[in-house]
Amino acid sequence: YDYYLTTSLGDTQSELIGEEMNTISVLVAIIVVSVLLLTSEAYAEVPVLIITFLSSAIVQMGTNFVFGTISFVSNSVTIVLQLALSVDYAVIFLNRYKEEHQTLAPREATIVALSKSIPEISGSSMTTIGGLIAMTFMQYKMGPDMGIVLIKAIILSLVSVFLLMPGIIMLFSKA
Repeated sequence: YDYYLTTSLGDTQSELIGEEMNTISVLVAIIVVSVLLLTSEAYAEVPVLIITFLSSAIVQMGTNFVFGTISFVSNSVTIVLQLALSVDYAVIFLNRYKEEHQTLAPREATIVALSKSIPEISGSSMTTIGGLIAMTFMQYKMGPDMGIVLIKAIILSLVSVFLLMPGIIMLFSKA
């Protein structure tokens, strides 16, 4: 009972999952960019959304050290799930900005859009976070691990939409 055996033979499975998730991430990125190009009213919307998504994803990956270690599954799938769970936050803000920009200057439209979209986006994120909190109570160890990482990802997506996206919109509106 006091002896443990470790081996690296099982690591091939984690490498395979990592490679498959990289392929899936590329496919998701292509699909998301294609959908954005087809559904956007202006091509300038696409880089605004992509910069917002990428910045929150990079910060999310870079802050995983806070938890010490996370499972390779959580590390692999978090980016795709973060995009799926938080894409509507940026779209809500952008649509609100477009509505306000019809009658207001870019700066004022950004301020009004942000003040009107914060309650909507916060409500949407609270339901998502509530579901992820329930996931943390799973007995299977991967549930709490992935739940905590995804809660952090949602919070970082909110920060990105509320703090970074208005600046990006202002930058693109001047260009």
